[in-house]
Amino acid sequence: MRKLQGLRAKAGAVTGLMLLSGLGLGITTATPAAAYAGWCNDGYASNAKTISSVTYTAYLPGYNGNADCYMNPGADSDSVAMLQRSLNVCYGRSLDVDGVFGTNTKHALMYAQGKENISADGGYGTQSRKSLKWEYTRGGSFRCVRL
Repeated sequence: MRKLQGLRAKAGAVTGLMLLSGLGLGITTATPAAAYAGWCNDGYASNAKTISSVTYTAYLPGYNGNADCYMNPGADSDSVAMLQRSLNVCYGRSLDVDGVFGTNTKHALMYAQGKENISADGGYGTQSRKSLKWEYTRGGSFRCVRL
């Protein structure tokens, strides 16, 4: 009898979840991206860095002025172009700086992530922003600096 009651309870729970799911009210779990502000959609000017008494400025991917954003293949924005430029300048890649996060950008990012000994998954997020070298410019000169 107890076994039958247990089966009925499980069946009721499954039926309830199916009903909620059908209504669009299913149970979801947070993804790693939940910690980010959003999909990188614009530029973020980092604080200027002074190197040997010369002030340089870096422009990093951002989401509405917040540097904690993420990008993966399929992204298409000025933020992707900023990443591509720094991958070219600081890691010797030869990407078209077109703002499209495609296969070549993913592989170039994986290369840079491997060089910096971080997770080389080809996705851009806070760990990449903090660990990669970025192009800091002043006039026509530049430096590659880790934040």
